[in-house]
Amino acid sequence: MPLNYLIKPSVETKFYIDFDWWEQSRDDLQIYLRTHLTPDQQKSLEHKDLGEVYDYIDPQTGEVSQMDALGLAIRESAMRDDFITEHIGLIDSVFRVLLVNGNDPLNALELADLTGRDASTILKTIGGLRIYRGIRPYHASAGIEG
Repeated sequence: MPLNYLIKPSVETKFYIDFDWWEQSRDDLQIYLRTHLTPDQQKSLEHKDLGEVYDYIDPQTGEVSQMDALGLAIRESAMRDDFITEHIGLIDSVFRVLLVNGNDPLNALELADLTGRDASTILKTIGGLRIYRGIRPYHASAGIEG
């Protein structure tokens, strides 16, 4: 384990979703992502080829990217006002914020502003040794990217 993983995170430490963690986890990322969708979206995906790729045009930048049906559904859900609320669990809330943010690393203070949760509680939860849903500290110096 690299030495920088032994440094205790602070409220300024940035976090991101490590999708490589999902590759090594017993959890299934697609199943977990579906839990963030509305029941109607979940039902709609039952009839779609999840391997099919679509062009997605970012409404703010006009940038075109490739996205599968699940990615498009997540993007659609993320635009809803009730996507991030105090009624969902802390880990799910942080995960959703990172998804909405394009997985750009955010620190506990930024996550607190975006989730409505306490920064110290966020830090205690995701800043420990256990990795929840692939959320881990971002270490630019180690070449780890989000």
